[in-house]
Amino acid sequence: MDLLYPPRCLGCGARPESPRLPLCPRCLSSLERAPEMAVAARLDRLPVGRGAIHRALALWVFDKRGTLQAVQHALKYRNRPRYGVPLGRLIGAAYAETHPRPDGVVPIPLHPTRRLERGYNQSRTLGQGVANALDVPLRPNLLERPHPTRSQTNLSRSARWKNVRDAFAASGDAANGHWLLVDDILTTGSTCVAAAQTLQDAGADAVSLATLALARQ
Repeated sequence: MDLLYPPRCLGCGARPESPRLPLCPRCLSSLERAPEMAVAARLDRLPVGRGAIHRALALWVFDKRGTLQAVQHALKYRNRPRYGVPLGRLIGAAYAETHPRPDGVVPIPLHPTRRLERGYNQSRTLGQGVANALDVPLRPNLLERPHPTRSQTNLSRSARWKNVRDAFAASGDAANGHWLLVDDILTTGSTCVAAAQTLQDAGADAVSLATLALARQ
C-alpha cells in the first residue's frame, strides 16, 4: 500500500523520514513544546488537581486548525491508530528526560460503546508507545470506564468535571504502584484528574500524567 499510496506528512505533504510518523522532521521540529509550568497551572484549576497528579507533561501545545490538530484528528477520528505508537514513543522519550520511570502506563479508557463506535482507543495506542519508550508494561486493565459520559467538547470547566468525576473504576491491582496516565489532549484536565483520583482511591502510591498536547486556553 505504501508503494501505491506513499505516506505524506500531514503538515506539509512531504515524504516523512519515517513512514510510521505522520509528520516530516521539519514539521515535527516546528511544533511548540508545552511548558511544564503551564501544564501544572492547568491542573491546579481543578478542585483536586494538585493532589491527584504527582507529575505532568504535555509534549506540544495544541494548534487549533494547524499541524497538530491534523495529526490528532487523524489519530482519533480518521481511523489512523497506527500513528499512536510512534507518537507515544516521542512522549515517552520526553517524559524520561526529567521524570522517574513509573511502574506502568495506564491509558485513559473509553466507555465500551464509544470504543466499539471508533474501533480502537487512541490513548491505548499512544500508551503502548510510551510504555515501549520507558521499557515498562502497558496496564490497560487497571482502569475502566463503566459509566458513559457525554462528549466534553463545548462544556465549561465545571461541567467537564461534573461529567467525568465518577466515570471511572479501578482494579485492585492499582494498589502500591506509580502509574503514568496517558491521553491525547489535555484541555481542562478534568478527565485525567478524575482517572487519577480513581487510581489513588484504589491504593496507588502516585499517579503521573503524559499527553500528546496541551490545549490553548
